[in-house]
Amino acid sequence: MPQDREGFRAHAPDGRVPEDGPTVSDDLVTMLDLLSQTLVAALGFGVAVINIAHPDGTFEVASVAGDENARAALLGTVDSAEMWDQMLAASEPWGRLRFADHRNELARSDLLTWIPDIEPLETEDAWHPEDALFAPLIGSDGTRVGILSVDLPADGRRPSPATCRALEGFAVSTALAIEHATLRARAQESEQLLREQASRDSLTGVGNRSMLFDRLQHALTARRPVLALAFIDLDGFKVVNDRFSHSVGDEVLATVAQRIRAVVRPHDTVVRWGGDEFLVLFEELDRTEDVTPAVERIMAAVAEPVRHGELDIGVTASVGVAFQHPEDDFDADELVRRADVAMYSVKNAGRDGFAVYDPVGG
Repeated sequence: MPQDREGFRAHAPDGRVPEDGPTVSDDLVTMLDLLSQTLVAALGFGVAVINIAHPDGTFEVASVAGDENARAALLGTVDSAEMWDQMLAASEPWGRLRFADHRNELARSDLLTWIPDIEPLETEDAWHPEDALFAPLIGSDGTRVGILSVDLPADGRRPSPATCRALEGFAVSTALAIEHATLRARAQESEQLLREQASRDSLTGVGNRSMLFDRLQHALTARRPVLALAFIDLDGFKVVNDRFSHSVGDEVLATVAQRIRAVVRPHDTVVRWGGDEFLVLFEELDRTEDVTPAVERIMAAVAEPVRHGELDIGVTASVGVAFQHPEDDFDADELVRRADVAMYSVKNAGRDGFAVYDPVGG
């Protein structure tokens, strides 16, 4: 069809394209594009547009088929449910469809912000460039999940009853497709959330043992140049629990965990091993010496007093570090054991320090 029309109606009356607004998944866009393209080819309309409803009450143009100029102008524009309600209420009911007649000022108000440059036929049933035909997309629970609209019938006339019935059928199929895609996306989000919750320590928000071993296994398989694991035990934490209560101890643990997270690199893995013990997995190290400044930052962050009411509560850290190089042949459990051995050597030497595992001293 011709591609030189001046414009197409913007289904978002104010033409907004939000910078940080709702987004549509790639899978859903692909499916909607297929549906709108099929509708254009099968029913003889020049343009088909699919708006989908978002939980925040907005409607976003997610697919435009049949005219590249229309697609460029409309795709991603957003409008409120209230504006759609007003427009649909003012339009003529054509069965399940709604027809916005260009002679109806209420149906046209604030809607036609981009109109095709076409001349209507000199017939009573001619399609006018400011006409519009809409099919509300209703989900199985009766809610509106989107709106399908068509324009520019190939013969220049208002669609026949048979075409309208076919459009109603397309609307049902499109509503079901959107609903199924939305349910699938929500299920995937829930699954991802459950996986994340399963790998997080509920008290501190950092990772747990499950996360550590997942990351360790991946790192060992990838054969990083240098892999370092720091085993951190808080010195004096038992006194905090005994003197101030376990709730205060929990506060100290949560604060310390976030401090550790803040002083390591974004891609380093911080986990709570249990009790007052934390582990940090350092990947992508060029040299073993590179872990020293990181451990020093951790120790300084831990040693900073934790403010609780009028009290400054202080703990320190004993840290053991173990390395694995590509040529080493031991598993994740052994790496953890070695870091633990190094940590206990610091404990035995007086605490508040760090040591590297010595294979000879074991």
